[in-house]
Amino acid sequence: MSDKHNELAQLRSENARLIALLESRGIKWCLPKNEPPISKPESSPLTTDEKITLFRRLFQGRSDVYPIRWESKAGKSGYSPACANDKFARRANLHGAAAQRVSAMDGANEWKRGVCNKPRIKCADCSQRSLLPVTDQTIFDHLAGNHTIGVYPLLSDDTCSFV
Repeated sequence: MSDKHNELAQLRSENARLIALLESRGIKWCLPKNEPPISKPESSPLTTDEKITLFRRLFQGRSDVYPIRWESKAGKSGYSPACANDKFARRANLHGAAAQRVSAMDGANEWKRGVCNKPRIKCADCSQRSLLPVTDQTIFDHLAGNHTIGVYPLLSDDTCSFV
């Protein structure tokens, strides 16, 4: 049995114990009228496109660039702007046979051969930097768990900036 099922069983047992305690003391109780009893969650009535639109509305930010999560073999992790020269970001924007071709072309290299001079040159100083825009496919893959993206917030004149 999964941890969620165990926790649910424990909560139901605790509820039954508390209900019996209330009733033994002559205290009436009932579920709130506006809330239906807890049941198995239903699948979302939203289409894939509606989910992507909802995600874009809830997580508004720059659309010309997005951060993508990385993790090193040493266990360090962070977010960096998605660049077309980074094989992981490129694969995140390509699918099927195209993603396999990129993977085969790059082999074990993390960056695009002959273009990216990392780690000798930092991404921020790279003249070959090619930042990727947020696409519906990028969001779909994030929601599907294929990669993790972040959002760079938009700043306007009336917002505060943190130092």
